[in-house]
Amino acid sequence: MRSPLSNPFLVGKARPIVVGHRGVPTLHQENTLAGFKRAVQLGIPAIELDVQLTKDRKAVVLHDGHLRRLTGDRRNVWEVTWDELSKLRLRRELPMGVDVNGQRTIARYDREERIPLLAEVLSEVHGKIAINIELKLNLGMAVWWNTEVARVTAQVVTEAKADSFVIMTSFDPRKLRAAVAAHPGIATGFCFDDSMLDFAAPFLERIPHLRTRLSLPADGHIRTNARRLLNKILESNLLGRLLGTRLVGAEHTIVGSQTVKRLHDKGIAIGTHTLFPLGSTTGKPISPSAMTAAEVDRLVALGVDWIESDDPERLQRMIG
Repeated sequence: MRSPLSNPFLVGKARPIVVGHRGVPTLHQENTLAGFKRAVQLGIPAIELDVQLTKDRKAVVLHDGHLRRLTGDRRNVWEVTWDELSKLRLRRELPMGVDVNGQRTIARYDREERIPLLAEVLSEVHGKIAINIELKLNLGMAVWWNTEVARVTAQVVTEAKADSFVIMTSFDPRKLRAAVAAHPGIATGFCFDDSMLDFAAPFLERIPHLRTRLSLPADGHIRTNARRLLNKILESNLLGRLLGTRLVGAEHTIVGSQTVKRLHDKGIAIGTHTLFPLGSTTGKPISPSAMTAAEVDRLVALGVDWIESDDPERLQRMIG
């Protein structure tokens, strides 16, 4: 087995790794074996996928906690067993939320697809592609305090001997702490979203000393001071030190001109999400910069370690 330091996501590469966000969703439904296999065929070096737990503690690859958008079922994933979930199919027409213009968008595919187990995915692509496993942040009261998904996922990764080509990320610091405790050998990292401080934005905008210029893409939906503070927290690696993590994932809109250098100086790898998105299923506005070649060039010049995209073919051609 390769040492953790040889993990493709970690620091020490000439150009960013292209990561297929949930596979290759321009061609196959998100988080499916078909999409992951297509990424391998296309020569995409890495994929991102999402993990949830079923009622009987099976780690499954699925983005949404509720099954309605993807399958039409009216239950949550944690309310069904793997046997029940395995009989459901991802629709041929998937609502993808709103596009960059704020219009409702639907992704259309040739056939239905099934939901895979994480163990199946690791077995299928072992040694062929690197994987960013995101442990989903679930806000439902029934699962808010439950961190078992981290321990189960870490066990699946360990049993698959996948440590050297897998990282685990999450917007939930508790799940990352549980993952590190369960298996310290797996590289983990906290994820930053540019809307994390929206709740405090009205207060932050009244603080004059935060009103400083940042070399960031123009984006009207992020308040200046909220973005500044997020950038400072990101660059400090405060959460990384508290959690014992070795990397961070950040929305590209909060990565400034010195962010990558300051994190690399601390030995921390940094990846960004998500360029050329098909849509925003949360309804949050998509930054116009996410759709531009200029933003790709900016991130490459800064030296980020990886870039996630819903259109990894396009991004691969641009990065080379």
